Amino acid sequence: MIKKYPAWAVMAAWGLFNGILAAVLAVYHGDIIALMLYVGAVVLIELAAVPVLLSARRTPDGQARQNFGGRGAAALPLMAAGLTLTMLVLAYGPWMLSLGVPLLVVAFAVAVHRGLWRKGSSS
Repeated sequence: MIKKYPAWAVMAAWGLFNGILAAVLAVYHGDIIALMLYVGAVVLIELAAVPVLLSARRTPDGQARQNFGGRGAAALPLMAAGLTLTMLVLAYGPWMLSLGVPLLVVAFAVAVHRGLWRKGSSS
C-alpha cells in the first residue's frame, strides 16, 4: 500500500510521527493545553490523509491528478504566501508588511505576465 499510494503514506507517517511526539510529551507531563493541541493536530493530519487516500484510489496508477487550467495558477502560491505574511501584521506588527507586500507585487506581476487579466480572457 505504501508503494501504490505514496502521498497517503507520507501523510499517514507524518501523523504517526507526530502522535509519537505527543506521547513523549504526555510521558514527560507536558502542559495539558499543549498536549490537547498536539493531539488535535495529529487527528487533523490523519483526517486529511483519508481524502488523499480516496483520491489516489480513484486513478488506475494511484496518483492523484491536478489540472490547473487557469493561466494565473502560477501566481496562487505566491499570493497565498503574501496574504499570509500580510495578515501576520495583526500578530507581529507592521514590519511584516515588508515581507508580505513584495510577495503580493510579485504575484500580481506573474499573473499579469501569464495573461490572467487580458481583455476577453476566460480561464
